This record gives sequence, structure tokens and C-alpha cells, in this order.
Amino acid sequence: FRSIGADLPLDRWLQEAIWPLEKFLTDDAVRAGTDLGTLEMLRYGTTSFNDMYFRMDRMAESVQESGMLGHGVVDFDESCSDLLPGIAFAEKWNGAANDRIHVNLAPHSEGATTRKVMERTVEEARRLNVAIHIHVSETKEDRDGSVQRRGKTPPQYLDELGMLDGPLLAAHCVWMDDEDIRLFAEKGTYIVHNPISNLKLASGVADVMAMVRDGMNVGTDGVASNNNLNLWEEIKLMPMLQKGTTLDPTVVSPAQVLAAATSTGAEALGYYDLGLLKPGYLADIILVDTTGCNCCPWNDPESDLIYGGDVTMTMVDGRVLYQEGRYFTLDPKAVMECARKENELIFEKARKSAKA
Repeated sequence: FRSIGADLPLDRWLQEAIWPLEKFLTDDAVRAGTDLGTLEMLRYGTTSFNDMYFRMDRMAESVQESGMLGHGVVDFDESCSDLLPGIAFAEKWNGAANDRIHVNLAPHSEGATTRKVMERTVEEARRLNVAIHIHVSETKEDRDGSVQRRGKTPPQYLDELGMLDGPLLAAHCVWMDDEDIRLFAEKGTYIVHNPISNLKLASGVADVMAMVRDGMNVGTDGVASNNNLNLWEEIKLMPMLQKGTTLDPTVVSPAQVLAAATSTGAEALGYYDLGLLKPGYLADIILVDTTGCNCCPWNDPESDLIYGGDVTMTMVDGRVLYQEGRYFTLDPKAVMECARKENELIFEKARKSAKA
């Protein structure tokens, strides 16, 4: 779904562009998309990722070498029908691939789920000892809608449900007031910042300066709302947005940005032996070329890394998966051809459905 729904705000992007196509997804399409995404992430040095989607068994099969997965849950009628496959998925896959696969339960958002499914999610997450992943206050409409429906902001509602009392990854968090931020910090909620997606969908700019003091994470979001999985673009934009909006060049240091992309990011994914070059830690290691003209002269390693640099090698759990344009577990030509084919099939089904 790369480039689908360009120039639409989030609500219309979902309802007019994404959801009408998602109903034509197949197991093979999800597998093809996962393989394609893996190619791109390895190219840019991502060794672990968190996802919320459907048909997760095929995704898990694709990423047994690395990854963290959450089964997406949307519930408008209290049927909890989306949650049941997620529970089964967690029971089957959590801890698989030498503990490289961790599973979340993943209700989409406050506005796309009912209280019944949210309460069941909390109950099952505690039983299974897994984290929860959810979109929070992504747009002004998300926040205002929650206040109108429930008399509470999304973070306050999640706290009422007990969702903040266990591991929680809260994506976006653009429209947060000081009380929301304080509540998440007090509860130890992991905030995932997706600056390019938030800009592309005109959702706004998250107040990272207020959040980063308590540790936060940075991610790309999916290609449909971002157009690529280049984490380095997010890493560069994260501090620049804050400097530009606050008119203060001292906010959000390079060290804080690097931590968001490595050690605190790993902790958010449930890995406490990842994200540092340290004895006993998992060997997720990338090499960055610092000999090019974009890194010359090499005066400040932290700044030079977040504002430039080119990944030349990506190792996951001690195994080199990408190096200088070569992939060792995937055939790029075959992966891209399969992705194109599945893309065409989805659009063909959508066209036939529209004519019917």
C-alpha cells in the first residue's frame, strides 16, 4: 500500500484508501509485504520491529530471524472477533525463534474499539504476560472524540481500563496535554514517535521535548503513511522538528535521539539485552560508513550519525543478513516481483468489486 491515499488526512486515508483495499488481503500478500519490508529495514539498519496487522502467522514465518509482532484488533460491535485470532497467535508464537519473536495484543485505538474488547485485551495480556500496542491521540479528532464519548482523553481512558499498569507501547501521541504526558511517564508507558507519518497525514507534531525526558522511542510507521522504512530519516527529523517548533536549538540532544533508536527502543520491545554493544547482549549490530563526503570531516560522532551516514552491514542475533547491497536470506529480485504481483492482484479485486 505504499503511496496509497496520498494527500488525505488520517480518517479519510483509512476509510477511503486503506480499509477498502485491506479486505482483499491474502496470506500471500501479507507474506510478500513482510519480505519487502524486511529488505528495506535491513538496508537501513533496523534489526527489530514492532507491527500491528492481520494474518500474522505468515508474517511470523517470514521474520523468524528477528522481529516483534502484534495482531491488530478493530472492534466496532463488541464481537471481539478480531481479538480471538490475536490470542491464538500469541499462544503459538510468543517466544518463538529463540525468543526473537515477542507478541503484543494490539487494539487499534480508543475510537476503533469497544470498551468490551479493551477490557478483554487487558485481561488476556496479563494472562499471557505480553505487552499491548495501541495508537494513542494520533490526531486532534482522536483526542476530541474520546473526550466527547467518554469524558476522558485517550491516556486517561486507558488508565481507567488498567491498560497502563502493564507494558504498553503507545504509538504517535501527537495530541497530548501535560497531564497526559505526566500520566504516561508515571506509569512507564513507552511512547513511539512517528514524525514523518504524522507530517504526511497532517496529524501534527508531537511534543517530543516534553516526552523525551522520560525516555521515548522513534519509528517509521508503515510505508502507506510514510512511503519508506528508512529509520534514519525519522532519527534526523525527530530533533529538527523540535528545534524548529520551539525555536530552541538545544532541545533533544543527539544522545537522546540515539537512545530512542537503540537502547530505549529495545526495552520498549521487551528486550533488556539489546541496543548496546555490551558483553552478554544480543549481537544486533550495524556498521555505518563514515568515510564518505557526507561524513567529512568527522568532528562529532553522535551528531554525524543522526544527521548523516550510510548503513553498510546489518547483523541480527550474530548473523549478517545484509552487507553492501547483498542480502543473505532473501532474494531481492524475487521479493520485489512477488510484491508487485500481489499488489496488482489486490487492485484487480478492488476494481471488480467496485463494478459489481
